[in-house]
Amino acid sequence: MGERRNPASGLAHRDGVSAESIVSGAATEPPARRQEGRPARRPNFLVFVTDEQRADHLGCAGNRVVLTPNIDDLARRGVRFDRCYVNNPLCQPARATLFTGLTARGHGVRTNGIPLNPAIPTMPDALRRGGYRTHAVGKLHLRNYSGQSPGAAANEAEMDHALESRAMWQAGRIGSLPPNYEGLETTDFAGQHGPLIFGDYLTWLRGQDPDGPRLLTQAAGDVPASGAEESWTMALPADLHYNTWVAERTIAFLRRQRGSERPFFLWCSFPDPHYPYCPPRPWADIYRPEAVALPNRRDGELDDLPPHFRMLFEGTGGRVSGRRNATRIRDDQMRDIIALTYGMVSMVDHEVGRVMAEVDRLGLRDDTVVVLLSDHGDMMGDHWMLHKGPFHFDGLLRTPMIWSWPGRFAEGSVVGALVGHLDFAPTVLDVAGVPIPEGTTVDPPIASEQPPPWPGVSLAPLLMGEATQVHEQLIVENDEDYLGLRVRTLVTEQFQITAYPGQPYGELFDRASDPMETRNFWGDASYEALKKDLLVRLMEEIVLTDSALPRRTATA
Repeated sequence: MGERRNPASGLAHRDGVSAESIVSGAATEPPARRQEGRPARRPNFLVFVTDEQRADHLGCAGNRVVLTPNIDDLARRGVRFDRCYVNNPLCQPARATLFTGLTARGHGVRTNGIPLNPAIPTMPDALRRGGYRTHAVGKLHLRNYSGQSPGAAANEAEMDHALESRAMWQAGRIGSLPPNYEGLETTDFAGQHGPLIFGDYLTWLRGQDPDGPRLLTQAAGDVPASGAEESWTMALPADLHYNTWVAERTIAFLRRQRGSERPFFLWCSFPDPHYPYCPPRPWADIYRPEAVALPNRRDGELDDLPPHFRMLFEGTGGRVSGRRNATRIRDDQMRDIIALTYGMVSMVDHEVGRVMAEVDRLGLRDDTVVVLLSDHGDMMGDHWMLHKGPFHFDGLLRTPMIWSWPGRFAEGSVVGALVGHLDFAPTVLDVAGVPIPEGTTVDPPIASEQPPPWPGVSLAPLLMGEATQVHEQLIVENDEDYLGLRVRTLVTEQFQITAYPGQPYGELFDRASDPMETRNFWGDASYEALKKDLLVRLMEEIVLTDSALPRRTATA
């Protein structure tokens, strides 16, 4: 296993770019400064975020059914990472990682329902302090959606935790997110999904059509004949849909920024294709259920997996974050779910195309780094599971990630190297030429002994074709309070091992012999030596990705 070593300190670091670049917070000279022959201008950032989208739900990723021409075009004009992994496969922890650059252990959002501590430095706030205009449209999910009653929030700290609470918004206690929310100077906020949507979008919708909230519901829509759960054609017209609204508000911000000397960071976050599976027409009618392939699953595979898989499959294991008890889904129901999901994906793709057309019309393309990613994937019927939870399979852990910056980044490149969500924030700051926020600190006795504040690395060397690898391994983790599970996974080029501390069982998959992850080699004697080696590497990665924040603020 390769390692990175800082010659000045003698400390070992994870494999990848040089240790010196990690300590300094930049992997290479910031691309914003590499513009020979013209004055340096820091780039804008337009970040498209989809919700719960699998890496293989894109045409450019090899899916022959789903239509994503606009995202495919973005990939043709940029770099698509084929093996981008989450650090945590749930919405709230994943988004906290994207904002803070920290693991779930580092930022404390171990699972859904834990608010991000506002004292933790964020990447958008570093950009704001560095001179960027920061704005977000759509979903954030950095605070809890539920669990805060309208009569609560007696003090400022409680109110901060309730800023994204649906109950507080519905009761009129909160009418907008505050300025500089997690480093975002302004926001156009939409929380939740389907009929549970709330925030600035719902206020707008009520003004457009008082009957709009009812048209979001399943009762107002058309349910497929199969009776597939959480599936319907939404009655709300597409021009009033939240995905359309997200694109419109994004376009409005871009128009306001035209001609500004101040670079911007724009977070454009669509609530779809997260369940419920309820696109409006015409998107609900594009895909015929019989034309979609059934998921990757086989009878008997649960026999080789840890017990919580069967408990959830049989509906005897309570619930886990973000999903209901697993029940066996008929083939016709699964096809309806996938077809409607594809409709949601294509609708989001259409809105991405509208935004990019405006970027081109305004002449912003050459000065704007465009990123597309998702917070996590979805089991989508694979291995008899839906949605997300403590199921560390490829469909849930691997997400889209595309970066485009004409003339700076490679174009039409597909990178198969391991990268992850932990690399997103350091890459943005590196490209912008903004240092990683380290918080208040005192000078350590030996400056070079100070570990890097964030565990990820800049992907700039990969984006610019200057490197072929930045990681030999990645860590994925999540804790499930409902089941009492602490799940830790190590992903390498060929293998993936999942351990459950305190339990004798686990998972070990070999992509070379079993790319569909249908055989668990954990108990296979021929893999015993490899399993022990991977468990040692997993432990090492857990230690190396521990947060160096907060820094000490005094000597005693």
